[in-house]
Amino acid sequence: MMTCICGWIAADLYTREFRERAETYDLERINDLEIPSLIVDRNGKEIGRIFVQNRSVIPIEKVPQKMIDALTAGEDSRYFTHKGVDYIGILRAVKLNFEAGGVNQGASTITQQLARNAYNLKQEATIRKESGIQRKLVEAFLSRRIEDRYSKMQILDFYLNRIYFGSGFYGIRSAALGYFGKEPMDLTTEECASIVGLIKNPTNLSPLNKPEANKKARNYVLSRMGDEGMLSATEVARLQSSPLRLNSQPLRRGTSHLYERVAEAVGRALGEEALASGGFKVHTTILADAQNAAEKALEESLSRAEKKPGYTRMKYDDYRKGSEKGPEYLQGAVLMVDHETGEVLAHVGGRDYAQVPYDFIELGRRPLGTAFFPFIYAAGLSSGELTPASLAEDEPVDNRAVMVGGQEGILGEWGMEVSSPVYEGQITVRRAFEASKIAATVRLAGQIGLQRVVDAGVAFGFPMEKSEPLPRVSVGWESASMKQAVRAITTFARGGRAGPSTLIYVDRVENSSGRVVYRRERVASSTPQVIDDATAWQVHSMMAGSLERGTSEGALDGLIEKPFHGAGKGGSTHDFADTWFLGYNKRITCGVWTGFLQGAGQPIYPGAFSRDLSLPVWQAAMNAAAPSFGGGEMTPPKSVIEVPVCSVSGQRATQFCQQLVEDVKTGMMRSKSTAVLEYFRRGTENLPFCSVHSGTAGETISPEMAISNLPALDAIPVRPQSPVLLGDDPYHTDVPSFAPVSGTVGLVRKRTNVLDSLDIGDSEGGIPLKRPARLMIHDD
Repeated sequence: MMTCICGWIAADLYTREFRERAETYDLERINDLEIPSLIVDRNGKEIGRIFVQNRSVIPIEKVPQKMIDALTAGEDSRYFTHKGVDYIGILRAVKLNFEAGGVNQGASTITQQLARNAYNLKQEATIRKESGIQRKLVEAFLSRRIEDRYSKMQILDFYLNRIYFGSGFYGIRSAALGYFGKEPMDLTTEECASIVGLIKNPTNLSPLNKPEANKKARNYVLSRMGDEGMLSATEVARLQSSPLRLNSQPLRRGTSHLYERVAEAVGRALGEEALASGGFKVHTTILADAQNAAEKALEESLSRAEKKPGYTRMKYDDYRKGSEKGPEYLQGAVLMVDHETGEVLAHVGGRDYAQVPYDFIELGRRPLGTAFFPFIYAAGLSSGELTPASLAEDEPVDNRAVMVGGQEGILGEWGMEVSSPVYEGQITVRRAFEASKIAATVRLAGQIGLQRVVDAGVAFGFPMEKSEPLPRVSVGWESASMKQAVRAITTFARGGRAGPSTLIYVDRVENSSGRVVYRRERVASSTPQVIDDATAWQVHSMMAGSLERGTSEGALDGLIEKPFHGAGKGGSTHDFADTWFLGYNKRITCGVWTGFLQGAGQPIYPGAFSRDLSLPVWQAAMNAAAPSFGGGEMTPPKSVIEVPVCSVSGQRATQFCQQLVEDVKTGMMRSKSTAVLEYFRRGTENLPFCSVHSGTAGETISPEMAISNLPALDAIPVRPQSPVLLGDDPYHTDVPSFAPVSGTVGLVRKRTNVLDSLDIGDSEGGIPLKRPARLMIHDD
């Protein structure tokens, strides 16, 4: 007797600490399922909250009796008779574990499991460095309090809506939809048993992860239901022989594509179970101003497009959730990245996450159309055989040579993004690029070599390894993802080096106490050199030119960063089904896409161009980022040299490179220089003087002999006897009249020259002269 008393006193003293601690837990918070984690942008501004657990709470009345039967049979057969602790089960577990020589049987009741999950007792025990027995004591005392406070059905309600059922599913409804695509009330008995069977080890017994292991666990629960008299032996045998039929239709837990990416990144860093406790503060790399501006501008652009007379597809405002036809309205996406670090500043994966959770940035691939041109031209310029001043033929091409959009007729000139494009004959490579000339580019691609174009695409990171070297690659036929396109265009901003291969969304994570529990590792990224810096600069300068006078003319007017040292390229496909805009400044790169996810190949509307759909979104996003990421001059590398060339002939400009243009204000014709400064790879700048305006035949000539080739002079020129003349120099012998004057473009002469009388155009004009005196002839 004394021994029992002493034992009871000793037990009471030992358990007092755990009993008292069990009294401290607030039972009012037992159904606080999750504390959301706060998402902030790079400046600490709140941009959202993550409810990580994929859960949908339902009342116990919507849980079928067969599920409750399976649960109690498999997890706690005396649930409705004990008071929170199953002492018989404890003795049974001790006996079985002793016989097995290890711990392979547990005795936790449903109430104890609820206590452990609701109050994080396992994590708390780890922090306190307590043993499993000490944790079980806390569970037991707390379970008794819970049983005293709540009814059995309330406890089942709390339990079934809270616990983790594997594969990211929390709560019975999420599990029912996630595994079998059904509401809980529609589950069959064997499906209920399958869900209950995984509770002991949600990861390794998930039917999605390990179907055979789950089937074995399911059959054990079915046999227990038979033991408890819930099923007959015949029913048990029949259900155990049935196959495992899955039909996963999970709930969507996020509210935007961005939140999904952030939650995914945090889950990888901390683990799903750790993140499920909530209360974290997630510091992202996102720039809220750019994110919000991109979302707003994209919606405005798509809405405008849906109001165009030629738009015939479903409109966003007309879609009704639950209708037979899915949300097949116009979509779009925006991705902005710090191209030195890989930090994501804006991520808009689609138009409406609640209706279409498909993330185009993560999953989508569409043809680039004319946005692929920079990579074609880079393939040609990298060899040094082609320069921006080389000539290309801009004349119609038979569509049979390319085979896009039809098999007959003339290949369209949609690249210029104007209603009435015109052919210009012989034009420079720069003009072909800046105006997105289709025919000229197709011919250039053939001259460069189609296999070489495909190889360049692969080098830039596009999935073109299996692409055939057919002419259609020269019009951007091959599909690419947003990530690939943004990384590839970044190459030109980084002097030929590829952009970062990994995108970063999360910088660090703090727990509810403010302690940093995750911080991303900052390592200097090493990216390959895709092209040399000379080629990168030449393509960059042509893209910059397209913003001033090409397909995107006027784009600079809509940017607040002035001067804008970056560049960009719009892209439209031959069928007007997709538009792109890819551009950058010194620090960031932004890509925009618009098009359809379903019904590929159908036009947004006839004449849907990137300048109307994607460019305005790009401008809005870049403007929002400008205060934080604007500025920074981009300077040419030492491997290039600037040379004045004639924009008509592509040869070295002279002062005679002039053309007559009409003055829009006066209506009068005036002379305008055709000379422009062009970038050449060093070693390729030795050009002949312009043969169109200077009368030469295109050969490289010495300055001393150039004047003798002018057709207007039928005389041998006077040659200076010394390098310096006294007095005026009417013949420009110090600086030959055909040579460019240093520091000028247009080669405007400062003094009168006898060569001014040369005809430089087809126009005729009278010269007023005084009436001559009367001629008198006298005889000698």
